[in-house]
Amino acid sequence: MSKVITILEDKLVPVAAWIAQNKYINGIRRAFIMMMPLLMIGSIFLMISAFPLPAYQRGMTNLFGEGWKNVLDIPVSATFSLIALYVAFLVAQQLAKQFDLDSIAVGLLSLASFLILTPLGHSTEHGAVITFDWLGSKGMFVAMVIGVITVKIFQFFVNRNILVKMPDGVPPEVIKSFEALIPGTVILGAALILRLLMMQTEYGTIHDFVYRMLALPLKSLGTSYIGSIFTVFAISILWSVGINSGSMVNGFVRPFWLENQVENIAALQAGQPLPHVITEQFFDMVWMGGAGVTLSLLLAILIFAKSKHIRSVGAIGAIPGIFNINEPILFGLPIILNPIMLIPFNLVAMVMVTTQYITMNLGIVSKPLGIAFPWPTPAIISGFITVGDISGALIQIVNLIIGAMIYLPFLRIIDKASKKEEDEMERLEKLEKEGK
Repeated sequence: MSKVITILEDKLVPVAAWIAQNKYINGIRRAFIMMMPLLMIGSIFLMISAFPLPAYQRGMTNLFGEGWKNVLDIPVSATFSLIALYVAFLVAQQLAKQFDLDSIAVGLLSLASFLILTPLGHSTEHGAVITFDWLGSKGMFVAMVIGVITVKIFQFFVNRNILVKMPDGVPPEVIKSFEALIPGTVILGAALILRLLMMQTEYGTIHDFVYRMLALPLKSLGTSYIGSIFTVFAISILWSVGINSGSMVNGFVRPFWLENQVENIAALQAGQPLPHVITEQFFDMVWMGGAGVTLSLLLAILIFAKSKHIRSVGAIGAIPGIFNINEPILFGLPIILNPIMLIPFNLVAMVMVTTQYITMNLGIVSKPLGIAFPWPTPAIISGFITVGDISGALIQIVNLIIGAMIYLPFLRIIDKASKKEEDEMERLEKLEKEGK
């Protein structure tokens, strides 16, 4: 088993180091992290509007009238239904920071390019209008691509110093605005030409082309059961060798989770069945205690462990573990680079994904509503919030027990070895005292 750890270190650490240093991956990941507070705020309004308790809904209707939900849907739409706009700006802005470019100018150019490429709808009353069709989750993939391309074009002109030069003494803000003229004109002109070219194809827009040819296949893979298994395995196996992998791996699939989340919210608002099982909140329900579902291990330790060292690690890690912080147990037990704990640490999360996925598809457990919440939210509470009823909390309790049972045989091995070592040390200390 130690050879397996060595192989993992040799193969995974260089890959993880490359990912951690990749400016494009970091820029996109940071963009989505910056959006999370906005989505949580939208989720608060959604929770108030759609809390699935009939007595609550009747009480709110009696108190505020029949249209009370329509008011709360305004901030929900302003966050989730316009998410592609935020992605277009933030991806370009964060990438521009990675390359020391004018981040605000690049972000605005990306946003303008996205709007140029977004088709208009038509209203008999208002004429041409921008609809929500491609401004929400369906437009996110195009928004990311536009953000990256905008940065590359802007960087091309900056590196070759093809910029409008201003005389000395001009304020820096004015210099920056004029420096963006040439690359900005090219970027927006290219967006316009691309829109005109796409109008001559069967797709009509770049949005429809990218969504059908790239986004849908990738989404189908990333949000499938197999894709979910690979996701949790990738996170766990990287953590096994000490690589903080959650945000790294999630950065690749979060856009597809977010699209499912937004579609579930839309269905919830329309009173329709929720279409998706896999959202980011689905995984928040899985990671009880953090990577490896270490809350299950803590449960097993506190009930069954006999070694003083292991019980003390369990006691120290219990409170942080409740809030999904598991560094004390990862490094204190330890789990990282521990060949004995490698199997359960990587297996438990895959079992959790399986039980949740099956029970949600069978209707035993409700599907995620799409409400975002902070990652330190404790287990059972997070399950209830995710699905909006007690079934989410119950499946987490069941999964915690299953996880503890998986961890237990391996825990007994290290617990027995640790207890034997402690007994031997006590025996030697006793002999030393008697010898004196």
